[in-house]
Amino acid sequence: MLVLATNYDCGSYSTSTWAATLQADLIGLGHICLLLDATALCRGGLSLQDAVECVDYVVYCGHGLQDEWTALPALGNRPSIPLVDSSSVNILSGRKVYACCCWSVTGLGAAYANRFSHGEYIGYDRPFGFEKDNESEFRNVVIDSVAAFVQGDPAAKVVNDLAYEWDRLSNAFSQGKLKYRRNAIQAAYVANNNKQRIRHVP
Repeated sequence: MLVLATNYDCGSYSTSTWAATLQADLIGLGHICLLLDATALCRGGLSLQDAVECVDYVVYCGHGLQDEWTALPALGNRPSIPLVDSSSVNILSGRKVYACCCWSVTGLGAAYANRFSHGEYIGYDRPFGFEKDNESEFRNVVIDSVAAFVQGDPAAKVVNDLAYEWDRLSNAFSQGKLKYRRNAIQAAYVANNNKQRIRHVP
């Protein structure tokens, strides 16, 4: 499998560390797992295509807009630079996809569903979030769900299980064993938002 991660701001720095932990966990489970810097790949010619062609699963950890996985953010008058967007979604043909980023099943996810009737694509239909002071709890939910997907759970089951886990985490922060953590109320709110926004296509 292929894990792609960006690392150019506080949020993507965090999710890039999740990607490294994910790689280590999957290798420990006996999977071949390649971790690549998505920012470098956006200017790497055919490097991304070559990497995708070698795998069955693609996981993206980073920022997303409604129609793209963002390799480089917008700066000044320069627009963002996508790693993959609706116009280049064919690169994901035949791959099962897990996109841990904002807006990942809106424009890009819809394009994937329209092109690949037998594919599986997991992501969020609005912003995805985590609470920084309780980041490890959010990371663990994501990593466990990716592991289940890679080990054969269908996308529909992964999404149902994820909704349950986000709900469980929200309750733990609002009224359970994590309620005395710093920023627990905010963490509960963010976890509940993730629960409402997790989707799969087609």
